[in-house]
Amino acid sequence: MDLLDLHSHILFDVDHGVQDRKLYRALLLEYKKYGFGTLVLTPHVFHPTVKTKVSNIRENFRLASEDAAKVGIRTILGAELYLGSQLEVKTIPIGGRYALVEFPVSAKPIGLDRKLQQLIDQGLEPIIAHVERYPWLNVKSDTFEMFKEMGAWIQVNVSGIENKAAMPYIQRDVVDIIADDNHGDLTLPKRLKACLDAYPGICSRMESLGL
Repeated sequence: MDLLDLHSHILFDVDHGVQDRKLYRALLLEYKKYGFGTLVLTPHVFHPTVKTKVSNIRENFRLASEDAAKVGIRTILGAELYLGSQLEVKTIPIGGRYALVEFPVSAKPIGLDRKLQQLIDQGLEPIIAHVERYPWLNVKSDTFEMFKEMGAWIQVNVSGIENKAAMPYIQRDVVDIIADDNHGDLTLPKRLKACLDAYPGICSRMESLGL
């Protein structure tokens, strides 16, 4: 079974992730080596401290897809949408169906429920990126319960499993997706494979995404 990485910043020369095509090609070989058949490329959009070259996204994705096809990997374009103070939310949907979202670390954004509802009203299913990163969120909180009631998917990072920050979510069996949030680390494909092997139930949930 081919594996999926749903959250990465390896689309080159777009955000603060991978900067050049050479490193991107090297990463492709590592993903292929460890059994990944589909990579979702999710550059930052609307992040207040990350400069994203939005005009590069489509053309660089075309080139990235050509490189990936040569090694037998399928690529999907998406984005990691920062939900902060903006009133209107828009993103690049993953597979036309999912919206990967992140939040400020410092505090829960005002009107978060309304912003998520905007995405749902657009026909999108929210995926909450790296839930373990937010000090204002925990697995027993009303906010987390709201995420689940809205039908959001819950994603944790490889680093969150390795440093144990994601374990409260893992232990309560509420994690739907493990991803690597790769910004250019050649060791992450192997580490993501190890995490997916350790949690086959989460792998089954990832298959149900239909990507």
